[in-house]
Amino acid sequence: MKKKYLLLSGFALSAAGVTSYLLRKGSNRAMAKMMVNDMKDKILPFMKKEEKDQKLPVNKAGHPDPYDIDDNEMVSEGSMYPVNYYNKKKQ
Repeated sequence: MKKKYLLLSGFALSAAGVTSYLLRKGSNRAMAKMMVNDMKDKILPFMKKEEKDQKLPVNKAGHPDPYDIDDNEMVSEGSMYPVNYYNKKKQ
């Protein structure tokens, strides 16, 4: 266990040293900042799931309007496929 922690801390210190060495120039810092902002712009849309849920076309599902006659008739008719399938299997 101790070797594992020493190895991980060695990697962390090495990464911090290399990063500080590479970012000591202003041009490298600007390039790194631009890359971070680009990555952030690409990743944030995947993290925002609320917006995707609002774009779905089922906003009306589960809350039918009692005055929407066409929709109510379609729901009351239902699908005949399962009924016909059951009747065929029963025979």
